[in-house]
Amino acid sequence: MTEIAEHLVEASRLAGEGAELVTDRLPEPGVDPLDQLVVAPHEFFGLFRAAEAARFEAAAHSACVNTEQAGTPFFDVAMPYIARGQVAFDINPFSLDTIRSFGGPAVHLPLGYVPSMDRWRAGSAQPAPPTAIAQRSIDLAFLGGRTERREAFIAGAAGALWEWRTDLRFFSWHRPATATNATFASGDAKYASLADARILLNVHRSDDPYFEWARVVEAMANGCVVASERSVGFEPLVPGVHFLMADLDDLAEEAIALAFDEPRRSAMAEAAHAVMTGPLHQRELLVAALAEARSMRDVSRPHRGRLRRTWKPLHVEPARPARPPMTAERQMLEKTVRDLKRAYLAGVANVRSIERAIAIAEHGDAKHVEVVASPAWEVADPEVSVVVPLYNQGHFLTDAVRSVVAATARLEREVELIVVDDHSTDASCTVAADLLGEMPWLPSQLLARAANGGLPAARNTGFERARGRYVFALDADNLLYPSALAVLADRLDRSDADVIATYGLLERFGPGGAVGLTSHLPWDPDLLVRGAFIDAMALFRKDAWQSLGGYADDPGVFGGWEDYELWLSAAERGLRAELVPQIVGRYREHAGSMRRISDIDMTTNFVLLRERHPRLPWPS
Repeated sequence: MTEIAEHLVEASRLAGEGAELVTDRLPEPGVDPLDQLVVAPHEFFGLFRAAEAARFEAAAHSACVNTEQAGTPFFDVAMPYIARGQVAFDINPFSLDTIRSFGGPAVHLPLGYVPSMDRWRAGSAQPAPPTAIAQRSIDLAFLGGRTERREAFIAGAAGALWEWRTDLRFFSWHRPATATNATFASGDAKYASLADARILLNVHRSDDPYFEWARVVEAMANGCVVASERSVGFEPLVPGVHFLMADLDDLAEEAIALAFDEPRRSAMAEAAHAVMTGPLHQRELLVAALAEARSMRDVSRPHRGRLRRTWKPLHVEPARPARPPMTAERQMLEKTVRDLKRAYLAGVANVRSIERAIAIAEHGDAKHVEVVASPAWEVADPEVSVVVPLYNQGHFLTDAVRSVVAATARLEREVELIVVDDHSTDASCTVAADLLGEMPWLPSQLLARAANGGLPAARNTGFERARGRYVFALDADNLLYPSALAVLADRLDRSDADVIATYGLLERFGPGGAVGLTSHLPWDPDLLVRGAFIDAMALFRKDAWQSLGGYADDPGVFGGWEDYELWLSAAERGLRAELVPQIVGRYREHAGSMRRISDIDMTTNFVLLRERHPRLPWPS
């Protein structure tokens, strides 16, 4: 929102008018309201530290520039301020009729081009040299707030997107989006990214078909072609000439077809930039909108500053289910759940205790491991190790191992594979032995534990025996895309010393196909303490993993949370992981997946984790 205001200030100055950006005081009486434009009234007024009466009075002395869509909670916050002025502006025609029906005169103020956002031509009208486009390092990009709709789109297109150079960035709404927010691209960094991308994928937050002008203008100003799902209010832009428009189901396919056709993409970029620097220059758009506003505002309005009609919010939040009253029956139910959990953990501990005792009797060591190595193992000098823990999931293992083999083909360094069977009770160990036996050329080991220790113990067993300086954690029911190890290792090579691991976007999928994403947000301790948003599928520096003590292997952390605990340990020590904004793998969701099992008693687990890591910024 600050950037939109800065662009309007720049446009006003280019038009020869004085202008400044004000953030620390309210509009004042005695000044022409059209000389006091308030961008994003839902934020400026809604968050301003002043009495409500003072904010409403200030709104009557200003002209609000609405940036939100009708039907959203943000629009509902803005509308009481918008309707108090003599005239209002809206950056998108989608909401104009709504504003007019409740507040009076409203003018369309389109967002447009200003030279400061242009990193492609630096404000020059001269064509870029042919090499400028070929040098772009990103084929397909995405920038947007995280919503289920957007996540589902990227997940559904993952099978095609992994082959391309992508920059897929989501940001979270857990705190205000500022220039210093790790999950939010803004300013020079955003413009530079757009100038380095060939195509920007644009997906609406919801089913409303509004055109995201702010995102579109900035992309076109930097020679990045926009591929958008079907929209309204995009005039004077022409689909197929200035940007690509398609149904959501076909958008990824159409965008990839455009990526294959660089001459067509280049022509669209040139045509769009010409419109930006011509009829969609913000200077001309601002001058025209102000002239229209001056001609139509109701200067004789008798009730200036008061709503003409009672505003009824268009967006209605679904009612939160009421917490059941704490009755005797409820207390009994909660006690039963706790008892069942204790009984389950006690049963697991008892079985493991018996298996450890048998292992000691037979092998003299509770942690005894039978090792089967491939012929290629001894002569290998691996730089990357992939560790696959296995427990009764032999039916998934073939796909997982094949995905590792495919990923080694694109990695110009040696890879070893370590499968750790955690004393499976079915034929999984035999399946693993047969599978690795079919690949004598692959440096691999099968480690068969004599006693079950749980997922963290199995992972630790594999990590401890790994010889590579980088180690990747892959569960037996998940898969890698062929480019995964290469892009993660290349980024880890270039990362700072405080980066313990790199991770990429994971497509969550089930029996019916893609269902969403995980591991798709940048590292952020403030977000991390709110929940586990990074999966274990990451490429670690082995020495950093060792310095953290490995995965927590004790009853204090319920199974499935050991990877989250490791991330928390890193954050507490000032270390971090780094997101590679590309699709790298597939996370399988099914009845037995750790995501579902580990969420049985989240409250108890969070209490334990807060006690373990008291220095983290836990929410109250």
